[in-house]
Amino acid sequence: MALILAFWRLDHVTTSLSTATERVSTLEAAAKSRRNTQKLLLQLDIDNTKVLTDAQARNKALVARVGAGTQRLSVPARCPVVRASPGPGSVDDAEARAELDPAHGQRVLAITNDGDEAIIALNALIDYVNAGCVPRE
Repeated sequence: MALILAFWRLDHVTTSLSTATERVSTLEAAAKSRRNTQKLLLQLDIDNTKVLTDAQARNKALVARVGAGTQRLSVPARCPVVRASPGPGSVDDAEARAELDPAHGQRVLAITNDGDEAIIALNALIDYVNAGCVPRE
């Protein structure tokens, strides 16, 4: 009877050890996957932050140039002017453009810069969701 009990205990210990080994392997695989995902997300954060920082620097420089008057902004315009006849060297079908005052140009750029930053942030969020939440095969 003692011998049977000893074999039962040995079998029970072996089964418990096997189960524990499987659980450890599963946890190690999950930890490795989590570390890989964290590395990927960190790299995405670095890349997206660089994209945003570069865009902000370019936009800031553009706003400064427009404010200083070294770069001008213009928009298409329709300016009906009564002329007796087209002047020499003029082209009737050329697109008319109106130059923006530097202060107005800066305000327009501020609006477009906000939109650019929102698009960059949205793309970063999409990258994050795709990398961290979507199961990979």
